[in-house]
Amino acid sequence: MNAKECLVNVEKMIDELDELNKRGGSMRNWKRYSAAKTNKYCFDIGEVCDECGIFDWWKDTLSTSDLKQMKKFLEQAILLGFKGYVCFKVGVPGCTHGMWAHKNESTTGYSPDGDVLYHSFRRGDNYYDMCINNVWMHNKYATKENPCPDFTLKQIREELLNRN
Repeated sequence: MNAKECLVNVEKMIDELDELNKRGGSMRNWKRYSAAKTNKYCFDIGEVCDECGIFDWWKDTLSTSDLKQMKKFLEQAILLGFKGYVCFKVGVPGCTHGMWAHKNESTTGYSPDGDVLYHSFRRGDNYYDMCINNVWMHNKYATKENPCPDFTLKQIREELLNRN
């Protein structure tokens, strides 16, 4: 799935949860939804993962907040030219996680080679990384004091401007 297709699906899912939470729980498909501890409905990730490019997850539910993070990432990725294949690993503190958007489309159903934008995807984290011409920024800018630096969206934009 490419970034634009995924963005359309994520926006529909946000609308679907908003509508469900406003109605107060008249669920069309009980398997698709889960009631969160906050009395708000979420999606069961296993039921919706294919709709929004999630390939792995550490928690069982996908909330409106999670979907809004995905939406924001997809919008930024598209603006930066990463309109190809996208995928997500929904994390929790202490576990692997991430959102990836590639410049290239997938020809195999898996992540393609080439340039890719990364953003963290777990509560409490908000950092980016990027690989251009097979060089990840965290490798390019690593120092002895900071062997694996994190980057802001502003730094990603600056890096792209400096490469063009």
